[in-house]
Amino acid sequence: MKRNTLEIMKAEEIDKINEANLILRHFVDLSARLLPFLDELQRKKDPSLEELRNKNKIITVFENYNFDTQTSEMLIGSNILELIRKSFENISQTSYFLKPGQKNGMLHRFLEEYHRLTDNWYHISTN
Repeated sequence: MKRNTLEIMKAEEIDKINEANLILRHFVDLSARLLPFLDELQRKKDPSLEELRNKNKIITVFENYNFDTQTSEMLIGSNILELIRKSFENISQTSYFLKPGQKNGMLHRFLEEYHRLTDNWYHISTN
């Protein structure tokens, strides 16, 4: 009887880890879409009212996210959440001052790690 209980507990733990991974991946994917858009919006000298609304919505998403950067390190062996947090802060503070065509270095590092992870996830899903 104890063996079945242990197997059930292990299965439940695995389910929780899988769910956490899925949530993390969704947030990382969302960030890969929103952060470049936020960077673009921050660079606009005369944004429209709609662009300002969009920018404020994106900022709200990241300001309300409670970043525990160790989560991504533990679950997927990556500092991707730290890169997202730093990218958001960097975009919020400096993108307006960048010259047209000039890369945001922190955003670039995040996107490189994002592409590395998505390649890994793709290879894992095809095996």
